[in-house]
Amino acid sequence: MTAQQSRPRVVSAGFWCWAAGAVLLVAFGLLLAFSPDAIPSLFRGMGALFAASGLGLGFLAGRARVGDERFRRAAIALSLAVVVVLALFALYSRWPIWLLIMILTMVGAVLMMRPPALEWFALDQKDEPT
Repeated sequence: MTAQQSRPRVVSAGFWCWAAGAVLLVAFGLLLAFSPDAIPSLFRGMGALFAASGLGLGFLAGRARVGDERFRRAAIALSLAVVVVLALFALYSRWPIWLLIMILTMVGAVLMMRPPALEWFALDQKDEPT
């Protein structure tokens, strides 16, 4: 990628939505997994799953921010899978924080699929030698 091709705003906004969602996923997932209260094992397992998916989403979002198309697609796929699981878990647990995380993750995925972002990632792929 050349210096004159700057990153579009939608890519930066999508990254920061993913980053905020990933931090919240890790924080509340660990809080749920290591809670001293007597909670069901299912909730502890889901907390560990959310923490792991938050770490994965943070890694993928960071690599997508620098222009790697493969990591962008993987982050979108992980985001959509996390949104589905969070929606079901939010209905079951009745914690509104999961809805905020779900919205941040979904908005990040939608922003990374906008036309300026697609064009920027496509330009980055053309610059690499084959």
